[in-house]
Amino acid sequence: MPLEIKENRGVYEILGEVTAQHVGTLQAYFDSILETNDSFMVNLENVTVLDSSAAHFFEKLYRKSAELNKVVALIGRQNENVLEIMNTTKTNYILSPDRV
Repeated sequence: MPLEIKENRGVYEILGEVTAQHVGTLQAYFDSILETNDSFMVNLENVTVLDSSAAHFFEKLYRKSAELNKVVALIGRQNENVLEIMNTTKTNYILSPDRV
């Protein structure tokens, strides 16, 4: 399944596979969102594949938002595909504890 992002009221839902080949596109996309928004949510619950490069990208996004005094909430703790790789890469701390 190709990568797809749907936005609904400040929630960016990512669908499909998120791999190293998507990191550059995701970075440009979310950098532009960080410029115009103080807070937003990224929903990873419908990600089918997440690799270590993508997990580290989301960690960098999380840290960058904090440096800019902005808030990015990453939702996806219930998705085993996401949680497994984030546990392995030790980036699971960036996932929000609950669904909103």
